[in-house]
Formats: sequence, structure tokens, C-alpha cells
Amino acid sequence: MLEAALKKLAQHEEKYTDELNDALRQYADLKEQAAEFDPEELQDARCALRPAMERSAVDCVQSAYGNKYDPLMMYDSKRDVANLLHEEAEERSIRERLRQKQQQKTKQKQEKKKSRDSWER
Repeated sequence: MLEAALKKLAQHEEKYTDELNDALRQYADLKEQAAEFDPEELQDARCALRPAMERSAVDCVQSAYGNKYDPLMMYDSKRDVANLLHEEAEERSIRERLRQKQQQKTKQKQEKKKSRDSWER
């Protein structure tokens, strides 16, 4: 019985060692691919995608937790992600506010143009 357990344990170890080696190979390949990207371009792409992805994550978490959803916990999670990505949370929040203001200005200009067009008719 003990020998069977040891044999099974050895099989599991071999399986997980193979999986780890495969993951390390994939990581090395991805790291090599990432070296080809321009860091500024990558940061711009990340900034462009991030609000939509965060909104999607918030929506998923809200639907999963219902009225037990905690916005402060979500804020902490966003901060943790920013830390993992080596971003300064305050700097990121300033960038977000500037982007939101720019979007509001663009939206206001479009609304003013629409209202002017309706007056001219």
C-alpha cells in the first residue's frame, strides 16, 4: 500500500514537473516576443484598453456579488493591480481624470454642434 502511494506520488511529481517546464518554456517565448514591442506603444495600448476592461471586470463582480458588492474592495483590487504592474496609483488616477475630462469636452462639443445644427434648421 505504501509502495503504491509512493509510486502515485512519483507520477504526480513527474506530471507537475513536466507542466512546470512547459510553462517556463511558454514564459520564455512570451518574454522574447515582448522584447520586440515598443514600451511606449505598449503603455499607450494598455491605457486605451484598461478602462473598458476594468468596467467589464466591475460589471462581472457586481453581478456575481449582487448587493454584497463592495466598491472599496474593488478600489483596493484596482490599486493592487496597479502595484503589480508597477504603476503609481495616484499617477494612474490623474491620467484617468484627464482622459475623462477630455472625453467630456469632446462630448460637450458634439452636443453643442448638434444643438446648433438643430437651431439652424
